[in-house]
Amino acid sequence: MHKYEIAHMLRKIGTLLEIKGEDPFKVRSYERAAQSIEQGSFDLETMAREGRLREIPGIGANLEPKIREMILTGTSSYLEELSEEVPLGLLDLVKVPGIGPKTAWLLYETLNIDGLDALEEALQKNLIRHVPGLGRKREETIARGLSEIKVFADRLILGLAMPVTQTLLDNFRERTIRGIAVGEIRCYVEAVSTIDLLLMASEEDLLKKEVLDGLRASLKEERTWLRAWDPKQRAFVFPTNLGVPLRIYMAQPEEFGLKTLLYTGPPEFNAWFEEMMRSKGYHFDEGKLVKDGQIVPVSSEAQLFSMADICFIPPEVRHRPEFWEKAASGQPIDLVQLTDIKGDLHVHTNWSDGIATVEQVVQKALELGYSYIAISDHATKIKVVKSLDVDKLEAQLEEIQEASKKYPAIRIFSGVEVDILKDGSLLLPDHVLSQLDVVVASIHQDIEGSDYSVADRLISAARNPNVDIIGHPTGRFLGRRAGSSKGFEKLFQVAASEGTFLEINAFPERLDLSEPLAREAASAGATMVVCTDAHSPEGMEDMVYGIGCCARRAGLSAHAIANTKDTEEFLKMKKP
Repeated sequence: MHKYEIAHMLRKIGTLLEIKGEDPFKVRSYERAAQSIEQGSFDLETMAREGRLREIPGIGANLEPKIREMILTGTSSYLEELSEEVPLGLLDLVKVPGIGPKTAWLLYETLNIDGLDALEEALQKNLIRHVPGLGRKREETIARGLSEIKVFADRLILGLAMPVTQTLLDNFRERTIRGIAVGEIRCYVEAVSTIDLLLMASEEDLLKKEVLDGLRASLKEERTWLRAWDPKQRAFVFPTNLGVPLRIYMAQPEEFGLKTLLYTGPPEFNAWFEEMMRSKGYHFDEGKLVKDGQIVPVSSEAQLFSMADICFIPPEVRHRPEFWEKAASGQPIDLVQLTDIKGDLHVHTNWSDGIATVEQVVQKALELGYSYIAISDHATKIKVVKSLDVDKLEAQLEEIQEASKKYPAIRIFSGVEVDILKDGSLLLPDHVLSQLDVVVASIHQDIEGSDYSVADRLISAARNPNVDIIGHPTGRFLGRRAGSSKGFEKLFQVAASEGTFLEINAFPERLDLSEPLAREAASAGATMVVCTDAHSPEGMEDMVYGIGCCARRAGLSAHAIANTKDTEEFLKMKKP
């Protein structure tokens, strides 16, 4: 079982306990354990078998046997026990803005609301306003919140789906079966409805027992290949622990290229591409390419595009017809790549709510091949987050200077992520901010106020000569909070004229600016930076999601992203 699946199960347990009204310390222990497992690089299976799970921070005598069971069996008897007391549908309710654990339990007890469908029905009948302690205004808040998160119902954020997908492909590779992720995952859709794999394998290959063994840790229930076959989808379909199905398609070597394209999609692109192939005398027949009655072997997508006389169209922009026409006219599609990134400008350390030291962050940046890294810990009013003040900033600067001497191969920028307050001012004074190399300004509180007030606050910060980057501009969290983007046309114009960079926050639950907004910002002439907002060295690897889900799907080239520039060029681009 992948570490993200274990963390997912632990958070489910913690939320169910919170809904039940359990001791807050007990509830928080599950979140702490989930974070430790998620952010660490542990050989969990070995540690579980050797009885060493308590070496992981946050895992004590109470949690160890529960986590050991998850790792070794892929199941949790404790989670099953809790689900008999608290309907699992309440886990979806607490994601709705306006509904916390106590309210979820209240709605269940008073109106028998046990999931999103029942909630929607109650809202349509105006029943929630009559629940003691709620009222009309709360009902309206819940209705807005439900509409915001419905788009993510029954979906899994890519940051959870991708690592599990890679683990599955590695398992197949160990069994000499070549595979590739297709569908929404390959297109870098920010939240996916399925995990789709295409395997170069015959039915005989897949029916071998050890192949199914490689899947078992990620499956929600035991299922044979025969039972998993879905003739309508022409795929093996398995339920997973992450709540979305795993679909496995098969292809022979001679049809692997065409099936890669077809199962990647989307359908509109496939239909257009087939028409282009027809103009060359080819047609598709049940996943095979045919010309003059003969099957034409196609081992790769690149071969297909060459046959069609079309420049290769990356999967991330196949949902956008303007790129089809561009490629068909012979113009190459130039998109930013992960390897273009020269540095990360938004990383947290243990000076605020990160888990690593400055030196550990620098070491990870070197491992990633970066030329520069910005240490940007919080200066915030959030009470639960350790915050920098002027004295702590001075002490951190000394640590950064020491690290700079020790690691001369990389430029270490001093920085901060400073809160934008209700009136658009910043938590730290200008004379302090002016001493730092990179200042990220973000809103962390009062996001649910007037939409236009959020834009006004961001614009005020963007006009500050000491602010280099506007962090996670909309404030969204996928499936939990839609964020605010009203009035952003003016923000984009101001950012362009003031030379303030707009962040594409690569943290998988944010991806902010989103694809449409990143496209709009670029059209307005604004320059962006892709940053991870990492709170651990491993979190710095999330850069791939900001690049794929946002920048590439928006059609951005490296030219539009400031942190694709080398150190000296970047310094010339940013505010003095």
